[in-house]
This record gives sequence, C-alpha cells and structure tokens, in this order.
Amino acid sequence: MRRISRTLLLLALIALCAGLLAPALAAPGGAPGPPDDKGGGGGHTEAYGNNLSFPVIWSDGVEKVLRGSPGMTPVTNGEWWFWWGTTGEDPNVEPLSCAPDPDDIAYCDDGADGTVGPPPGNDVDPLYRAYLQKDAGNEWQADSADGSSQRLAVDYLDWGDNLESVDWYTKSQVRTEVVLIQDLATPMIAYEMKHTSGWGIDEVHGLAVLDDVVQEYESTQATVYSHCARLTIQKLLVERDDPELANLVWDAGVGEWTNPEGESLVKPAIFNKPVWEAGDGPGYYSAEINVKGKVIYGYTWSVRKLNDEGAGDYRITFFLDESCSAAVPGGLNTFFTDQDGNPVTELLMPVEESTEGDDGGDTGGGVGVIEHEKNLTYIDIRILERGGGGGGGPRR
Repeated sequence: MRRISRTLLLLALIALCAGLLAPALAAPGGAPGPPDDKGGGGGHTEAYGNNLSFPVIWSDGVEKVLRGSPGMTPVTNGEWWFWWGTTGEDPNVEPLSCAPDPDDIAYCDDGADGTVGPPPGNDVDPLYRAYLQKDAGNEWQADSADGSSQRLAVDYLDWGDNLESVDWYTKSQVRTEVVLIQDLATPMIAYEMKHTSGWGIDEVHGLAVLDDVVQEYESTQATVYSHCARLTIQKLLVERDDPELANLVWDAGVGEWTNPEGESLVKPAIFNKPVWEAGDGPGYYSAEINVKGKVIYGYTWSVRKLNDEGAGDYRITFFLDESCSAAVPGGLNTFFTDQDGNPVTELLMPVEESTEGDDGGDTGGGVGVIEHEKNLTYIDIRILERGGGGGGGPRR
C-alpha cells in the first residue's frame, strides 16, 4: 500500500472537520428538524425569537426589535403541529395536539421509524396546523403603533397569575410578569395562536392555520410597552399584612420603598433595575415577546442566588419612572392616571390555577395593589422555608 503524504492527510482531515462543523456554522437556528416527543419540537431553536401575534402600542416612542415587517404576509415554511382543541377543565386544561409523523405527515408522530401514529383530530372539530414560534421558517408580525404623540393612560394592568396564587420557596425561580393592556378605538390586526404543548418554560404555541388560511382577526385591545418601566424587589421586615406597612415612604428618585423616620419595616432593594438599561443576562429587567406573541415585562427571580435573605415576605414593585427622560425622547409618556391625575388603570384579578409543586397549603401568592398617583403597582409575596424548584410559568 502506498504511503499517504502528510499533505493529503491534512487535506482529508480539514475536509472531514468542515463536514462536521457545517451544520453548526449554518444560519442561526438551522433548518427545521423533525418533531420530538418532548413538547418543544426538535427543530425550532432559541436562536430565533418569538413572533409578535398580539398588537402593541409603543407608548414612549421606543420600539423593540421584532421579527418580520409591518403588513407582511405570514411565512409558514417551518415546523408545525396538528391542533384540534383542548381537554379538561380550567385550570387543568391540556391541548389536543400532536407533531406530524416524519414517515407520513398525515398522521401523528409515534416516535418510531417506519411506522405511523394515529390520525389527528376527532372528526368533529376543525383540524388546524399550528406553526411554531422560535422557528427559522415561521415568521409573522401583528400590528403595532407609536403612541407617543399624546399622553397614554393605561387601561388595565395584569400581574402574572403565579405571583397571585402559587406557593414559592427559598429555592424557587420566581417568575414575575406584568402586562399593560389598552382598549382600542380602532382595531388592530392580530393572529390566532394555538397552545400545542408544555407549560411554563416548556410551553409552545403556534400560529393557527385552517385549510391553508392563516387565522387573523381584528383585536380591540393591545399591549403597551413603556421604555420607562422599572422593577424593584425588597424584603419586608414585618409580615405583609402588618398595618404599619402603610407608613412606608416611596422614593421615586431611587425607585424603592424606604422606612419612615424611627421605624424599620423594609430592607434596601435586592433588585432595582429599569428597562432602559436592559442588557443580556439575568441581571437585567426587560420586556419580551412571550410564546403567545404578546409583549410583556418579565423577570425570573432566583431566590437563592440573588440574595441571602431567606424566607419571609417580599414586596415586588413595578414603577413607571420619570427619570428615564435621558433615555426616551420626550420623556415618560405612560401613566396610571388621566391628564388631571384621576385614577384610570384597573388591576385585573387573577385566574385561579394549580401549578406543579403547589400543595394547597400556605399560599405564598399576594394581591396586587395600584397606587395611581405614584404611577406604581406592587404585590407582596411570601417565600416559604423548604425545598422545591417552583417556577411554573403563568397560564396566560
């Protein structure tokens, strides 16, 4: 056998490495892969964000970067699932859905090569295709509008249901979510979404398509994005139902609650971040487009990692901060009151739910409060002393 030269061997090794690395060096997200059995779908990836499915108003004139473009025709070239309804009763509702089988996409995936699963649907309800979020081949964009030309008084505020009705522990990942909602005089285009699988961090939704027609509708509401939002977390030194907490003093310049003279009711903030300083990573506060395609404010508080305060009662405050004027042209334009200072914003009540890990005992969830004149809302939650990951996301 002839001896292979070092040059030829080196060229062969380079070619081999190039072949192995090609998929990783492809465009972020790569081509959609076959569905898997874990609820997320094998091909979609975090490299591609969620598409906007529900209208949004940019109330301070600052926009988030969106996938797609205004007025575009939705693109549905990526991964999809069958969807034909739900089963169970609230709060234990589960989707009736399945991934298509790679051996024959007219059937549900059975997870095995060479065979197919059962046919999708029930021969009664419409059978949809749900084109999944976070997929390179699926792209759409609902309507959005610049609302900075006149003062915007938010109609509704919604804290995440899990903050209001779920127990949390010293090892929990506490998901804090706030949604601002506005009624619309002129409807805006939205897209119907279907929940295909999972809950919380594993939850997957897709764009509804029926008989090859994308399901869009005219929404009479939109979410509101203010670039001037701030989130603060502080430990209370008394129990959350202590009447003395009414004496706390709000320091708008700092963005946190302070003690009245001679009293000790609250500790300095363990987290105090504005949206306009947001960057990558868990140390920032920002708004995001969630799996349903809505712009929401979200932060995951790792109780164990963020501080060593341990169990007790904590106040989480969401604040529209006028000190953002340097970051927002024209300054804060979003308020919880009208032009004359009258209360406008209504706090939406929670939808009761059970979340994995909730044992029905001492409910750590709190009740949201709005202080309109301060342009803030807060919720006092209880962190309990025992293990458990917690962290089930809200079903909204």
